[in-house]
Amino acid sequence: MAKLPASAEEPLLSSKDPAPYLTRITATRVLAKWILEMAMALIFAVWVAVIFLFPANSVSSFVEKWFETTNKTIFGITGSLFMVFSGPILVIAVLAAARLIISGSGEEELLLKSKSVKYPRLRLWTFPVLVDGPFGVVTAAEFIGICLVILYVLWAVYAYTLQNLSLLSKFPLPPILK
Repeated sequence: MAKLPASAEEPLLSSKDPAPYLTRITATRVLAKWILEMAMALIFAVWVAVIFLFPANSVSSFVEKWFETTNKTIFGITGSLFMVFSGPILVIAVLAAARLIISGSGEEELLLKSKSVKYPRLRLWTFPVLVDGPFGVVTAAEFIGICLVILYVLWAVYAYTLQNLSLLSKFPLPPILK
C-alpha cells in the first residue's frame, strides 16, 4: 500500500491562527478607502438613477442635450452613448482597482472580520424567501432585485405609453373616428 503524504493526516480545520493578529489600522488607509467607496457608491447611484429615470421626459431631454453636445467628436453618437451608459462602470472599475491597491493584502479586512458579532443578524443574501419556485431557492436580495426589475419594466411601459398617447393628438383623425 502506498504511503500517504503528511498533509493527508492533518485535520481539515486547523486550530492555528491563519494570519497574524493585527493591532492597528492606519487612519489614512481607512479614510482613503472610505472616500473611494463613497465615490464608487455615488457614481453607481447616479448611473442607476439615469438608467431608471431615462423614460421620464426630463431625464430623456437632458440625455438628448448631452448627446447633441458630445456627438461632434470622432466617435459620434456611439461615443456619447458609451460615455453615458458604460463610462461610469469603467470609472468604478478604476476606483475599485485603486481601492484594492490601497488596501494591500487585506490585513485590515481580516482584522475587522475577526471581531465577533454580538447579535445574530439577518442577511438578505442568505435569507431564503421562495423555496419551491420556478427559480429554485430565491434569497431576499434576489427577490428584491426581481421585484425592482418588474417594477421598472412596468413603469417604463407606462411612461412610453403616455408619451405615445400624447403624440396621438398631433395627428389628424379620420372623420369616422371623431
